[in-house]
Amino acid sequence: MIERPVDIRRQLRRAALVFAIVTLVGALGYYVIERGQNWSLLDSLYMAVITVSTVGFREVQDPGPVGRMFTIVLIVFGVGAFMYLVTSVANYVIAGELHGLWSQRRMEKQIAHLTDHYIICGFGRMGSQVVLDFKRQNHAVVVVDTSEEALHKATEQGCLVVHGDAGDDEVLKQAGVERARGLVSCVAGDAGNLMAVLSARTLNEKLFIVARVIVERNTSKLQAAGANRILWPYGLSGRRMAQMALRPNVVEFLEFVMHDEELELWLEEVTIAIGSELQDAAIGSAAIREKTGAMLVAIRQRTGKMLIAPPPKTVLTAGDIAVALGTRDQLQHLRELAK
Repeated sequence: MIERPVDIRRQLRRAALVFAIVTLVGALGYYVIERGQNWSLLDSLYMAVITVSTVGFREVQDPGPVGRMFTIVLIVFGVGAFMYLVTSVANYVIAGELHGLWSQRRMEKQIAHLTDHYIICGFGRMGSQVVLDFKRQNHAVVVVDTSEEALHKATEQGCLVVHGDAGDDEVLKQAGVERARGLVSCVAGDAGNLMAVLSARTLNEKLFIVARVIVERNTSKLQAAGANRILWPYGLSGRRMAQMALRPNVVEFLEFVMHDEELELWLEEVTIAIGSELQDAAIGSAAIREKTGAMLVAIRQRTGKMLIAPPPKTVLTAGDIAVALGTRDQLQHLRELAK
């Protein structure tokens, strides 16, 4: 069993302390015993170091009988302390490397078994918040970043991580992009996001990709690269602040529905599958509200058109996405109907 890094560090600190104490006691012992020979503190420290480390350099002066007895005792304890220190350093280096390799192999195996997960490119302020929201809803995520510090923070939060550039095909393959459900790209610059989106779309045509854009005019480039949704944080924040001022109660309601974990109501989207009970059925005749309790608030048709508060005569087709409001149980019943 590989020791944990914290145990190895503790052992190394203990070994260094023991070695330092033995060396200091040896130096003071020589200084006191050989003071009649006019040994300086530096001479005493020199003798203590070459004795405990067994390097075999020439002595400053021949010690007297008492000094020789003290040297014998110092060798017994000093050599033991020195070997303990050397062993601890070697253990720290070797076990640390083994622990890193073992952790990496274990993480690679876990990622290899993931399907329908989400890949988060960039674990900065925005990426960490995205991960937090995914984790709250029990979605599996893999974080990709070039920063070891960022990946360490992500690991502490229980995330699977891959070190590397999100625009590198091999890095995305390590993150399981070919089996993933979606990818969120929020790396530092637009160029990095563009490469991440382009690489991900090339490797997985069905992947749902959300990307952040810093400069608004780069939106069209990310769309051309394959992003399904693009977020311009400044524009979104500005509109959000305006709505908070103009319609504070509406915004508060949406906040509760979307983010309050204790609230019973949830907004969710459900895709109408081929061969499902809801395919080619009108909303009214399908009696969705009566059967599930969930309320359809919008329909995004497969043509891309969004219908807000769709009338009962609206016919659902395979590929349509229903946006529904309800409890978890009600939404689960709706998913069963849409399968």
